[in-house]
This record gives sequence, C-alpha cells and structure tokens, in this order.
Amino acid sequence: READFASPSTYTPNATYLPYRRYLVDWMSDVGEQCRLHNTTVHCAILYLDKIFRSHDIPRSQWKLFATSCISIASKSEEAEEHCPPIPDLLHLTKLSNAGINPIDFRDGEFEVLRHLGWRIRAVPALHIIGYFLSKGSAFIDDTWQGRELIEKIPRYIKKYAEFFCNLTLQEYAFQQYLPSHLASAILLASRVALQIEPRWRPELVRLTGYSEDDIMGVFQHVWTYYEEQFPDHGSRSISPRSVAH
Repeated sequence: READFASPSTYTPNATYLPYRRYLVDWMSDVGEQCRLHNTTVHCAILYLDKIFRSHDIPRSQWKLFATSCISIASKSEEAEEHCPPIPDLLHLTKLSNAGINPIDFRDGEFEVLRHLGWRIRAVPALHIIGYFLSKGSAFIDDTWQGRELIEKIPRYIKKYAEFFCNLTLQEYAFQQYLPSHLASAILLASRVALQIEPRWRPELVRLTGYSEDDIMGVFQHVWTYYEEQFPDHGSRSISPRSVAH
C-alpha cells in the first residue's frame, strides 16, 4: 500500500510540472494551515497531486482546482467530518470563486481527481509512519544526549525534529524515490543525530522499523545534505529544539 504513491517504481524525475512543484507545495500547505487541517492531511493531498501530475498532462489553468480538490478529498479521509472545510469556504479562500468556479464545478474537479487516482485514496506519507514509530518509543533509558543522561523533554524534541524533517523533505520531489517507511526511518535517524543522541541507531529501532543503519544510510545522507543546503548556517552544528518548534 505505501508504494502506491511514492516508491522507486513510481518515481518520475522528468515530470513536466516539477519546476513548479515547490510553489504548489507551499500554496497547498498555506491553504491547509488556514483551514486548520492536520499536517498529515496536507501531506496526503500533495501525494495525490504528485501521483496525478507525474502521469497526466493537466493544463496549468486547472492546477489550482486540482490542488484544492486534493486537499478537500484528503480532509475527508484524514479529518473528523466536522473539521472538513466546506466547499464554499474553500472556493472563497483559494479565490477559485473569483475564477468562476462554483460548488458544482468543484465537485466535478473532485471527481476528476478521484478518477485519476483510481479511487485509491489511502495514501501513506512518511509522516504517518513517523507517528507510528514515535508512538512505540524513539528514546531509550540508556541513550545519552550530548554526552549526558536523557532529560524528560527528549521524546518531545525528537517528535519536533521528525516533523520538521518530514515537512522539509515534502518540499523536494526527489525524496519520493524512496518508500515512505524507508524515508521515515532515515528521518528518525536524522532526528537522533540532530539531537546528538547516542547510539544513533539501536537494535530496538531495527526491530521497530525493519531497517538497519546501513539500510538507511544513503537516504539519511540525502536528507541531511538537503537540510544543510536549505539551512547552511546550521551546517556544522546541531539545530536547536527551539528552532524547529514552529
């Protein structure tokens, strides 16, 4: 199931929309934030959009309609019903109504998205898998933090780092060449490295994730290199928990 939306076999680095993808991701994230949707909802919506756009030539005039439809459909899958944004509110927020899109047109847009997805909307982003990993425990009593014993806040710090790295890697399509479980495991490793937790990887984490440190080293290096490129001021030192709090 996790390979339906992101995997080596579906990775399409030459898709024509990719030069504009970063704008679409930022725009969809902003809409999700204004609608107070869960982060996982936006991640799923972007996976929907990527799956459609990498294999279909969608006219640019329809991009905003498709992106908003992906958000609406993802909210129906990920959110409680009362938290799903009403269509009129979405049309107003995204200014689609100014372009002449009415609720019936929007329903047609949702149908087109569902048709292109083959009605398969159970997306599994890395953020979902990270949530599972964290729920099972990502810090251990004999870990050390910067050479000292762990403090009570460390699991919360790991969660902040993991969510930060999930959001960061969502911005770059190249990370969709990995299975979400593979990427999530590398993100968990990156979170422990960022906090200077030792050992970086443990037998318990191998059993939890199904990956050894060697298995995820290439993906981890990709994540860490991308992070250093985006935040060069932090390249030679660990980012602080406060810097990823928001």
